[in-house]
Amino acid sequence: MPDVSIVIVNYNTCEPLRRCLQSIQTEAIDLDVEVIVVDNGSKDDSAAMVSKVMPQATVIEPGQNTWFSGGNNLGFQQAKGDFIYILNADTRLQPNGLQTMLAYLKAHPNVGAVTCRMEYPEGGLQHTCSRVPAYIDLLLGYTFLGVLLKSWRDRRRHVMWYTGWNRDSGQSIEVGPGSNLLCTHTVIEQIAGFDEQLKLYFTEDDLCKKILDAGFEIHFVEGALLLHEERASTSQIWRMASYIYFEDLLIFCRKYYGDTRAFVLRALMLPTRIAMNIAQRLRGERTAL
Repeated sequence: MPDVSIVIVNYNTCEPLRRCLQSIQTEAIDLDVEVIVVDNGSKDDSAAMVSKVMPQATVIEPGQNTWFSGGNNLGFQQAKGDFIYILNADTRLQPNGLQTMLAYLKAHPNVGAVTCRMEYPEGGLQHTCSRVPAYIDLLLGYTFLGVLLKSWRDRRRHVMWYTGWNRDSGQSIEVGPGSNLLCTHTVIEQIAGFDEQLKLYFTEDDLCKKILDAGFEIHFVEGALLLHEERASTSQIWRMASYIYFEDLLIFCRKYYGDTRAFVLRALMLPTRIAMNIAQRLRGERTAL
């Protein structure tokens, strides 16, 4: 049985994925690692590249775009390790990072998932990790109410994004990034993986909330680092990604705060969505896959 199953969902990110796989080969050499790549209908020969660079990897080709949630769930079904590492294709392992997180998770049975410090390849901290958004955070963050009530919005954001914490020390968190989340296999099975109603966004908010609701903690582990190029897939289809973002937001809201509040949020978001759509059209951004 492998030490850890690494599940990577890929969509047209052949070169970033190549770098990711090479980093696994270099930095996880002392671990028994199972790598599962779910290729969501890429047109850039990603699947062929995986078979060439890492022949031992399992490549799943569903023949359609199963999105982030569906793709990961397909990977979970094949995973054999006691631990599952949800990893983005545009990331690169760094020395002893995965080993450090694995050791921490093994030593803390009350913890269901861990993450670590993330930086851009050229340097610079990525401010990952947050609290689960309350309904008021959705209203202030995505509607004109945030402009009218800016001071309140900013105070809420400081709390939600752990302002003042430089991600240089370990602590308990509520939401870890879906690009870098190491979980126990038992927890993934207990919470039934990702909710496939959510395609790309608020997926980690939902997953982590389910982990917390199941009675486990989520921790940020100091001493481990991951490089992340960020948005390698969604940058190809900004307008489509923006549409999915708002739809996923409403699904998340409906799931946890009810139909009425979701209806109010949708109505209040309309001016924001119209303005963004006009701006994206003027920039000539793509709408389809």
